Amino acid sequence: MANWKGIDFAGDLARVVRHMPEVETYRESLQTLQAVWDNLTVLGQMSGTGTEITGMRAAFAQLTGTLLNSLATESRRKVAEDLSARAQVSIDILVRNLFERTADIGFLATDSDLCAYAEAASRGGAQDEGEHRRIVDRFREYVAKYSVYADILLLDRCGKVLCQLDETHPVAHSADPLLHDALSSEGAYVEYFGPTDLRPGGPALIYAWRVCPADRSEAVGVLCLVFRFQNECERIFRNLCSDDDWAVITLLDAEGVVMASSDPWQVPVGAPLDADAAAPSRLLRFAGREYLAATRATRGYQGYFGPGWKGHVMIPIEYAFETPTARALENIPPTLLGRVMDSPALFSEALQLIPRQAEAIQRELNRAVWNGNVRQSCGQRRAAQGVNASFSKTLLWEISNTGVRTKDIFERSIANLHETVVSTILRDCAARAGLAIDIMDRNLYERANDCRWWALSTAIQTVLTQSPAEAAARLTPILSTINGLYTVYSNLILFDATGQVVAVSAAGDTSLVGRVLGDEWVARTLALDGPQAYCVSPFMPTPLYGGRPTYIYCAAVRDPVRSHRVVGGIAIVFDSAPQLATMLADCLPETTAGAPHEGVAVFVGPDGLVIASAGADAPAVGSRLELPTEYFDLAPGASCSGIVAHAGRLHAAAACMSAGYREYKGPGDAYRNDVLALVLVPLTDAGDDTIEREPTPVRSGVVRHLEGAPGEVRVELATFHIGGSWYGMHSSDIVESIDVQRVTSLPGLPAHVRGCVMYEGDPIMVVDLRDYVHGERAGTPSQIVIVRGATNGQRLGLLVDELGEIPEVPVSLIQPVAGLFQGSASLVDSIVKTDGGQGGELLLLLSADKLSARLGDTSSVTAE
Repeated sequence: MANWKGIDFAGDLARVVRHMPEVETYRESLQTLQAVWDNLTVLGQMSGTGTEITGMRAAFAQLTGTLLNSLATESRRKVAEDLSARAQVSIDILVRNLFERTADIGFLATDSDLCAYAEAASRGGAQDEGEHRRIVDRFREYVAKYSVYADILLLDRCGKVLCQLDETHPVAHSADPLLHDALSSEGAYVEYFGPTDLRPGGPALIYAWRVCPADRSEAVGVLCLVFRFQNECERIFRNLCSDDDWAVITLLDAEGVVMASSDPWQVPVGAPLDADAAAPSRLLRFAGREYLAATRATRGYQGYFGPGWKGHVMIPIEYAFETPTARALENIPPTLLGRVMDSPALFSEALQLIPRQAEAIQRELNRAVWNGNVRQSCGQRRAAQGVNASFSKTLLWEISNTGVRTKDIFERSIANLHETVVSTILRDCAARAGLAIDIMDRNLYERANDCRWWALSTAIQTVLTQSPAEAAARLTPILSTINGLYTVYSNLILFDATGQVVAVSAAGDTSLVGRVLGDEWVARTLALDGPQAYCVSPFMPTPLYGGRPTYIYCAAVRDPVRSHRVVGGIAIVFDSAPQLATMLADCLPETTAGAPHEGVAVFVGPDGLVIASAGADAPAVGSRLELPTEYFDLAPGASCSGIVAHAGRLHAAAACMSAGYREYKGPGDAYRNDVLALVLVPLTDAGDDTIEREPTPVRSGVVRHLEGAPGEVRVELATFHIGGSWYGMHSSDIVESIDVQRVTSLPGLPAHVRGCVMYEGDPIMVVDLRDYVHGERAGTPSQIVIVRGATNGQRLGLLVDELGEIPEVPVSLIQPVAGLFQGSASLVDSIVKTDGGQGGELLLLLSADKLSARLGDTSSVTAE
């Protein structure tokens, strides 16, 4: 524990709480009230009111520390979760992208044209300029589809550059060890980031692999793909940062050195940072400034974990806790928001206890003040105190008022905390929905690239212009090799200009060979007008995917000589069921199985039909998701969030519409497919009836004066609430109020007798008037009022729901009701017209003698 301005905070909270504006505001208010409590305690001891509040003052002080610690903990947790989520997304998005690059280098290094060109160069002959230009054009075609590459280089075994795409930064020769690694490695690719003579001017991310002609076991060269690392990082950072964001997102290498930064002026590339990925968040000092930081390692993708890099997000501590909350909640109806706020499923047990503890202390305080007013009203000390009676009344009022103000601060702070928690969940849902659709767009961008590039394979083009009888034997190995590298497909299918299947990659689907495909997308594929064009099937069930729904990406295959002539097409069957489900699962909050807040993530069309889903109780593919229309009617890239009812619970919901990635579904792309990601996180537990229950207000014991004629005689009444009605008695008939916890049940007593309580050494019967007068039974009685018959002095305990006020009432407002009520209601002796007889709430005055006579004698009650 560490102390900050008189409050003990756990762990290192004292170092950060000074930067939490809301916590500081509540700390100042509560400590100001604590000084008032101190003064009132002393005055109470001096006044002789008999109201001891020392214990309650201490309880409020202790609860203040608990509250402020909880507020600070939740505020820090909110920021830590945001930083951690962004750190995780930054590295996972990059690693998913790099996974595709590992497949690209493996396939492109086997390209027959590149192999032939490198083999010819290895024989030492002069390079043919026309062939050189053809290879450069082939590189250019490749980058036109895979725009994530800045350069492509083909080198011989000795490091001589045979062909290069980027002619503005020519490289003639390389001595980079990367080449030796690519020639000698037993892996499937070589991945390198750092300074290199292949890309002068700074570090570069390069994927390299040896080039081996099919008929030779020895490599004839090395192919290098230069990834647009900084460009991709800027895209990732831009999606994770807002214009007014103080957070800095960085990527760290295995040693914790900054490789890319969203704000290089604040955290420059090359700076070393603490890269502890184990802690949820931590305080970090960098360049003379203190930050709150989070670091995350990748969760990997398809078994690929990248080069060991980490995502790292840090925010200056003085700006870390300035996240606005109201905007996320402004369109949510207050009644709906109130139901969510009352749900215990959202908050820790410690937080749930604070309002209950504050209410219990307040009830104890109200009882103490109420009893103090009763004693003052009885005139037990007036003769001795003289003018001090007025002072005592004022002091009691001030004690009660201070308790109300204290409880109000507790309630407001907890309410604000609840709003912050719900708002944070909504923003988190929106971020996860945006992440899910971004991952989908990025993934399908690669699918559109793949089909177009593979359609340019000279080997495929040549075979399709020849006899179909040879196609299966010659093309099946090529398709199988591709499918082995690109595992996101269930099958690759080649068909000729008539739509007849000539080869497949899946060994179990060879029966397709020779079949004519009649799907509408076959005709669209054969009508495509250029190498950049592609088409996609609707997301619908197909026999090509075992009757399940999926996307099929297609491109036309053209004659290698007469490029305007289409000789067939390639159809790549996306393995949508596991791939889309994995994308969605990776975007859900990390929770244990069966946790109450395990969310649901869904890809859905604008018509509400589910394309894919993940999470507990996720809707089935093909079912319709019933949500308000605003969640589906979104422009590209637009989002929507709020609270919705789903599957018997209230959920935080967020939707984000697809906007494409790079060229995919961009302005120059003819393909359009509106898909949105929805994330739903439950806010209430299933069957949670607490969301329907209104909290019972705690009424204060404020003394109120009812108006009457000048100089009119007044009497003081002690009031309380039972079964939805407002009752009162003359203060002289009240002994005091005590805690309901002291009741002992006894067998064989009438239904309205709840037991007895020991009071000043004597057992006193405790009765529940709710049964006797058929009152409401909403809630549990919280107090016992000890009453004493004026005639016989017999004492009786009344269970009451709440203590009321102790007003001074003019006798003109008290009206006897003799003969007006019959039966059990005859316990009422008079009524008080609290608003002067204008139709307001009636105060029913009970007779102590009638209570004692009718309820104190259990034998008479039983007989009746």
